[in-house]
Amino acid sequence: MIKSGMFDIEKGEIPSHVVTAVSNVFVFNHVVYKIYKNDNDFFNKNFNDLSVKNVRFDFTRRDFDWNNKVSPEVYIDLRGLVVEYGLVKLVDPSDSVDELVIVMNKVNMSDCLINRLVNNSISTDDVYEIGFQLGKRVSSTKKVFPDNLYNDFLSRYNDLVNWTNGVKELPKEEVAQYVNFYKNYVDLHREEFETSINLMGLCMDLHADNIVYSNNTLLCMDTYSPKEAWLHGYKYLNIYRVATDIYAFLAKEAFGKVLLGYADATDEKLPRQHDKFLIMYCELIVWPYQYMLIDKDPWRKEVADKYHHFIKQIFNDVS
Repeated sequence: MIKSGMFDIEKGEIPSHVVTAVSNVFVFNHVVYKIYKNDNDFFNKNFNDLSVKNVRFDFTRRDFDWNNKVSPEVYIDLRGLVVEYGLVKLVDPSDSVDELVIVMNKVNMSDCLINRLVNNSISTDDVYEIGFQLGKRVSSTKKVFPDNLYNDFLSRYNDLVNWTNGVKELPKEEVAQYVNFYKNYVDLHREEFETSINLMGLCMDLHADNIVYSNNTLLCMDTYSPKEAWLHGYKYLNIYRVATDIYAFLAKEAFGKVLLGYADATDEKLPRQHDKFLIMYCELIVWPYQYMLIDKDPWRKEVADKYHHFIKQIFNDVS
């Protein structure tokens, strides 16, 4: 077990230690070290089995490469870690080290988008800039896949069923209506989704909890998806997930401004005919997620309730 005190020889300071579901994070004054854990049973069974060292190392390398490309200002290095005489030593990231360490510049997480939405410190001018800057960052991940939208959306339906069933706080009958809406919509538009071209691309794991907007600058954190299948899909999911979070807090005008900023940055015209479907899908991901965080952060209950009200509003909107 790696502990905070093992690092003092490295930086002349003892970092604070933050334990997340899948990682140990050591926070110094200016840098952050992230080390993936091997003992999260849910993650290991459902996403990637990080209990296996070579799998954990492969996942860490891919995670760093991805995030370094999207946010090089934050993700600055990948190092190997060995423990000698009870102290940490950072070395080249070979397969023989004890663990791999993702090294990041420290970011002011009080400016995380979810915090700023809760605190009502995001304006409609801000959301255009968020969409625009996200469009520029997403451009660095552009890649087209030959698969069609129907197969991908159908696969995501099965994931939605498992995801929502895993959160006991959700109203099951109500959620079943939303999930059935998703499935019926995919089937209804099967021909269109099967024949759509150039709409499958790389997908980042983006939402209001891993975007920082500070001093008019957007940064993306931890956007490498935990599941291989989620690394590609409908290419506009990247912006719709963020725009949907903003919509829930700041209403429809702000939603439109986020999409406009993205379109201006990418010179792409977003097809808006599937707005309701995409918003429902994004909400079915983020709404349950907020319940998962309540034990650690009780204020998340208010966020979850807001998302609950919002998804009901969208579902019942016949316009």
